[in-house]
Amino acid sequence: MNAVCKAHVQTLSYSRKLVATRMKREPTRLIVPSPGLIRQIHILTDGDIRDISSNEIRRITKSSFAGFQEGYTCVAVNCPSCNQASSPTTIKDANNDLGKLYINLRTGYSFCTRCFLSGPWSSLSKYIQALDVFQLKSEKVKSSPPSIAQHLSQYTGTTSTTETNEMKGLWNLAQPIHSLSEETLGPFLDKLSLGVGRRTQTSADLSVETLKKVGAKVNLDLEQLILPCLTSKDAEFRSVKILTPNHNASEAVESDASKEIEDYHPIIEKNLPKQHPWLLGYHLAKGRDEVILTATAADTLTALDCLAVPAVCLPSGISNLPLATMAFLESFRKITLWLGHGVQGSDCARAFARKLGEKRCHLIRSSEETPSALLCRMKGKNVAQVLKAALPMTHKSVTTFSSLRKEVYEEITQSSKVSGVRWRRFPILTDLLKGHRRGELTVFTGPTGAGKTTFLSEYSLDLCGQDVRTLWGSFEIRNVRLAKMMLQQFSGLLLESETRETFDIVADKFEKLPMYYLAFHGQQNVTSVLEAMSHAVYVYDISHVVIDNLQFMMGTSNENLSMDRYHRQDQIIGSFRRFATDNNVHVTLVIHPRKEAMEELSTSSIFGGAKASQEADNILILQDKRTNDPNHRRKYLEVSKNRYAGDLGVMPLEFHKESLSFAPRKKNANREREKRPTSFKCYVYILS
Repeated sequence: MNAVCKAHVQTLSYSRKLVATRMKREPTRLIVPSPGLIRQIHILTDGDIRDISSNEIRRITKSSFAGFQEGYTCVAVNCPSCNQASSPTTIKDANNDLGKLYINLRTGYSFCTRCFLSGPWSSLSKYIQALDVFQLKSEKVKSSPPSIAQHLSQYTGTTSTTETNEMKGLWNLAQPIHSLSEETLGPFLDKLSLGVGRRTQTSADLSVETLKKVGAKVNLDLEQLILPCLTSKDAEFRSVKILTPNHNASEAVESDASKEIEDYHPIIEKNLPKQHPWLLGYHLAKGRDEVILTATAADTLTALDCLAVPAVCLPSGISNLPLATMAFLESFRKITLWLGHGVQGSDCARAFARKLGEKRCHLIRSSEETPSALLCRMKGKNVAQVLKAALPMTHKSVTTFSSLRKEVYEEITQSSKVSGVRWRRFPILTDLLKGHRRGELTVFTGPTGAGKTTFLSEYSLDLCGQDVRTLWGSFEIRNVRLAKMMLQQFSGLLLESETRETFDIVADKFEKLPMYYLAFHGQQNVTSVLEAMSHAVYVYDISHVVIDNLQFMMGTSNENLSMDRYHRQDQIIGSFRRFATDNNVHVTLVIHPRKEAMEELSTSSIFGGAKASQEADNILILQDKRTNDPNHRRKYLEVSKNRYAGDLGVMPLEFHKESLSFAPRKKNANREREKRPTSFKCYVYILS
């Protein structure tokens, strides 16, 4: 007789009345943004991708400009704007210091580190054409040369007038460091705990001379330490970093509390303007051949105070590395990335090293033993010794366990951090997948009309809200409709019934998210899509790419006429797998399933051959159980492959039409107690 096994399982057949009661949530609170915020939608168009090779950029710039020099990521030429007032002899001198125009070899983007003219390759090429025409005419008729300022523009980024006025106002109210006595300055620096012991001598370790060198000012009334980002000692600053004490942080951190100290942030940092390319401490590093990159101003001050090697602070921390910032870093022969921020910081450091050139980059991995520069000093470590332990970024074909030992230890002891970014809206998905990690390929499938795009929109929006820089490629629906859906999911409101004022508040806040869109629609060539993705990863530091869907990239090239469609699909999937691995980017790829009867989908239901299921790290299936009653449809997300953790399972879903959301709603505790059943168990009997 067959044995009967009884197991408790979570049921998916809750009554609709109970689900409606449990999933009620409070109204979404909207935060009013700064009135000076400039609205900008990040859509990547064909015009953003230069249709020219690096060799062509070298050839054209070398023949068109004086002072040609090739660097690690750019070619440098004498800036025509800076050299316009100079004599012809000076202009021809390749070593003059009147200003260099740096032209990125990958994108063609140009930026002058002295006059701050900038623009894409399309604008620079128009100036070169005008220059060629002028040289031909000048042989016959004397005329003035074209001005490069007519084609390139002053770098402004997203700076608003409000931010600029706020920055200047705070700077004018603050007092220079040299005007304050140590008795006045000491208690304020104690509150900031810059590179200090954790009990008494809280500010004695930071030299006041270091603050003077960076040109710091203090506003004692507002408890602000204001640090200007200077390009040279006598230059006018265009941005500042403002440090204020974090009164919510722990007052004391014991020296042996290694786990707690990593999460100890005694300082709150703010950028004005929020987005800019300027490096704090660059004027002290200019002319040197080695530099340390840090993610916070506090780490930069600590490094400047402890080390002979100059240090600079990245403008946006670990969020991204702007192309304009790369121009300032072009002259350094050796760059040490010491970004802190645990595993996430190490991942970003690797991405930045690929942009800057891995051969000149070294990395200090963030761990218990070597956290950020500030925390190293707080733990009593020798900061100079930590710097000596920096490892080169270049990868060798063969390695040993001794070189992997630290990473293996982190995998064991810091599993929650190594596992990636956790979903806030979908906690069950986090329990199964453990997190969203770089370098993986996720295949997402589900029946037509089940809500794949709607779910993926919210899935990616959740991560983007946690600073996961996301690129969306939607070939099935246009970007306007996709953005409208995301905006409704982001706000949790039925925006069609809201006022224009409410829309503006929500839209202003949504624009701050690092979300970018590919300007593609309909059938596309996979080569064009991959080129656009590569451009976005390089320029915008994208870490998550969503492609919806693969079928729109099949059948667009001539070679498809003689190629089996399954073989073609396998090639495309292999290309995305290589892209995810080579760029350390997570790619989420939507693939339609085979047309099947009203049955549950499985891994074998994915359209095409077995390549998709083999290459994928994760396979997510949106199941849509339809019955004869159209009002009773049961949806759930099934994790059918999980290479990282191995856990498989399902996440129940219920669609909320007013917010276009699949996220479970917050429970009302009082009603929950009133209507909660006394016992709720479900048994499944498996006959074997």
